Amino acid sequence: MNSIRSFLESAQLNFLDDLATLVGIDCGTHNKVGVDQVGEWVRARCADWDWDIRRYPQTDYGDCWLARLRGSGEGRVMLLGHLDTVYPDGTAADRPMRYDGNKILGPGVCDMKGGMLAGLYALRALQTIGFEDFAELLMFFNSEEELSSPVSRAISSPLAERMDAVLVLEAGRMNGDIVSARKGSGEFIVKVIGKAAHAGVEPEKGAHAILELAHQIIALHQLNGIAPGVTVNADVIRGGTVHNVIPDEAWAEVDVRAIDPIGAATIQRALADLPKHTTIPGTRIELSGRFKYPPMAKTPATAFLVELAREAAQELGFDVKDAATGGASDANVIAGLGVPVLDGLGPIGGLDHSSDEYIEADSIVPRTAMVAGLILRILAKHDQLAALVKEQ
Repeated sequence: MNSIRSFLESAQLNFLDDLATLVGIDCGTHNKVGVDQVGEWVRARCADWDWDIRRYPQTDYGDCWLARLRGSGEGRVMLLGHLDTVYPDGTAADRPMRYDGNKILGPGVCDMKGGMLAGLYALRALQTIGFEDFAELLMFFNSEEELSSPVSRAISSPLAERMDAVLVLEAGRMNGDIVSARKGSGEFIVKVIGKAAHAGVEPEKGAHAILELAHQIIALHQLNGIAPGVTVNADVIRGGTVHNVIPDEAWAEVDVRAIDPIGAATIQRALADLPKHTTIPGTRIELSGRFKYPPMAKTPATAFLVELAREAAQELGFDVKDAATGGASDANVIAGLGVPVLDGLGPIGGLDHSSDEYIEADSIVPRTAMVAGLILRILAKHDQLAALVKEQ
């Protein structure tokens, strides 16, 4: 660990130069040219370091990439990061990377250029010290994570299923916590179909879709807490045409979260029951949607990974704790495969998707060294980890 830390301290200026380069590229998810520019930078860097690198071409989004290091031992670990951001074209020029005391600010600096570089430099540190006691170390670069990874999860999932563990490099929480659990995230639409009529002449001949939707929204919010950790929120509503017509259609977009598979199954059954119960005669309900991210529950295997991360951090002279969060990430997808996964391992930062997005400069070296140390410990104890997975 001393050698790893020494290397990362000597490489910190290179890390910061790389970070400025990547933050300076407009790479919103729909900007394929920009995302591919970031991907090409990754390809060139991996080639410079003599890593195997493979492109997964995409049509509608940026290309995905997979870096691979092969060793002479056992154990397989995959790191996971993404190339895209949420920012529109022109943001990089308007807000180039800058320093404010210990904070480094810029579009995507936290979500997740800093984390992506932490993964790359952690693997480079292991390579530099000559560590080869592993079968395979991978790093997968997703190109459309900000849109819930619609195409890349079909590529990353089969890779993850072969791994002993997967480490996701979203930023650490603002207090330094790593993430051991994430709520599953579902998006549903409750649509009410009624009957139009003249609102002044013969309103009784109509079936008021908006009024029925109001009843349905109340029923939806009464499902909060139907199982521990389940939340339901009707966050967008639409309906009606003009002021003098009884509306014949209305719908609500509904955000649903669950902390574990039991909660997800419970709320889905309750949602499926909604169309059976209407209040306004002549209306009917159509329900659509699904859980886009399965829950990432804290399992015994996850708890084991947390302890290994804590050991690595303590050897480096600091402590780290784990936390659950309501937001979803690619870690949820990995958890749904039954593969041990830990998230929030990147540099400490916050205020993602805003003009104040930042990471803490003094967290870069220790957090990157922690990732490298965690990899070492997973590889040393992959049999114990496998036994915990088998018991789940």
